[in-house]
Amino acid sequence: MAAVQSEHVGRLRVRRFDADRRDREISLEQALASEPTDRQLLWVDVTGDIEARELEDLGRRFELATETRHALESPADHPHLTVHGSHFRLSVAAEPATTHERRASWLHVVAGRNIVITRHAKPIRLLDEIDRRVKSDATLGAVEGAEFVALLLDGVVTSYFGAVDELEEAIDELDSASLRDDGGRAILDDLIRLRRRIASLRHIVSRHRALFAALSGPDMRQVVHGQDAIADLQLVATRYEAAVIAVESSRDALLGSFDVYMSRTAQRTNDVMKVLTIATVLLLPGGVIAGLLGMNVIVPLNKDDPMSFWLVVGGVVTLAIVVLVGARRRGWI
Repeated sequence: MAAVQSEHVGRLRVRRFDADRRDREISLEQALASEPTDRQLLWVDVTGDIEARELEDLGRRFELATETRHALESPADHPHLTVHGSHFRLSVAAEPATTHERRASWLHVVAGRNIVITRHAKPIRLLDEIDRRVKSDATLGAVEGAEFVALLLDGVVTSYFGAVDELEEAIDELDSASLRDDGGRAILDDLIRLRRRIASLRHIVSRHRALFAALSGPDMRQVVHGQDAIADLQLVATRYEAAVIAVESSRDALLGSFDVYMSRTAQRTNDVMKVLTIATVLLLPGGVIAGLLGMNVIVPLNKDDPMSFWLVVGGVVTLAIVVLVGARRRGWI
């Protein structure tokens, strides 16, 4: 029985923010038995599955619409924002993984005047960070649920910026590798993989345009009454647009990395061609001399004298030295 209780506590997090008293982490039973005042805000966070009894108690206690209960029980894995009565619900992708294609942790939120319910399949770090940051805020209980949702969405957008930072760091490392590459590394394969990562992040982030655009729309104004809450939601929407621009900028940066790679490849090709050209020029005089001496005519050298061979070799070497000195002076080598 104790093990079951421990698992239950780890799966549920219920915090009551009180503007007049100290914030407290309470049990779900205590939250259901009390009536939050206008100076209190209740946050219920569920990790993993939500039990049918818990869903029924939450729905009855906070007068959640049937559609909202179904959404909490079987949440969708796509961005959406819906208003039901005095509550609204939304789903967003948080903490997108840039190392896996189109993978993210989905955060589902139901919010009312002084109640916010969040549910997610796996632990989300940004929720823990928000909990640590705001649990000592003495005035948070006075805000309405929409303002707290704006705080959550701000953390989601921050996770988008964090994913962009990871990509930009990978791009910088790829640029350094391209400049140092001597042809032994498969830089092009790294570019392709990084391109897929950027495309995955762009797909995840860009799908939320309609959601963030609707945060300050007429539907939301039916359930969001405070001007501060509307301003906070608008600010989050603005930050989201900045995140979209940052993702696009990372794609442009990758194109710059491709240019660096192509320039380095062209330079390496030029170096190879330079070596081959010089080698050809060095061997050309020897081939010409050997061809002349091999003609079926009388040449001014005694064919029976071994010294003739060394004279020919000396002439070839001398011409090669002359070619090397000329190429060196012109900066070809």
